[in-house]
Amino acid sequence: MPPYAIEFSDVKKHYHAASQRVEALRGVTFHIDGGQFVAIMGASGSGKSTLLHLCALLDRPTSGTVKIGGQDISSLTERQSVEFRRYRVGLIFQQFNLIPNLSVWDNVLLPARLAGKCNAEVMDHAAHLIDRLGLSARQRHRPEALSGGEQQRTAIARAMVMNPAVLLADEPTGNLDSANSRQFWSLLSDMIGSSNLTVVVVTHEPAAAVEADRVVVLRDGVVAGQFDVEEARDAGELAARYQLLTR
Repeated sequence: MPPYAIEFSDVKKHYHAASQRVEALRGVTFHIDGGQFVAIMGASGSGKSTLLHLCALLDRPTSGTVKIGGQDISSLTERQSVEFRRYRVGLIFQQFNLIPNLSVWDNVLLPARLAGKCNAEVMDHAAHLIDRLGLSARQRHRPEALSGGEQQRTAIARAMVMNPAVLLADEPTGNLDSANSRQFWSLLSDMIGSSNLTVVVVTHEPAAAVEADRVVVLRDGVVAGQFDVEEARDAGELAARYQLLTR
């Protein structure tokens, strides 16, 4: 049996704020199969972003293990973490985080250039992503000349240019209007369907989560429950199931 794409085993994460200890995660255990699209939902302070940061190697658990593709990433050195994230994990942020003085083309290729891997194959892949995401006519424009939807599509291309095994997104449509949000989810679902990419999205929007395969609900730093999205007929029913798990 191949390893899970992502596996959390009794993961705890504690922070110290002033003189108080904050328990962000209090023993999280679950797994995600390869090629799945999973939405992480929960109220503010439930531990959603902490969980995503651990997957992205931007933080380390206090105890327990986090594995990606069977590898325990919580034991990697800082240098190993940078290398692992660079080649295995793609990140999409709510704020887009594009470099203002770089064009779409240069923003998309930035991870490859930082890795010293900007060869002809990668450039062809970048061109394919830009075309597929409808950005070919805008590839020489800087972020300030792009709409919010175009900036988010640029961020998708940048996150995927190194062909990651896992794509992580933190409230990716939080700064988009409803039309651009729908387009984002449609594009992401289409790109997942044509690859074995594993996608984890933190969101509070039932209309976004309904595009996923499975929903994992966090409450007070633990998994309150999870369910397959096909069990919910629409966003309204998904929202009702989510509310039941957060009571």
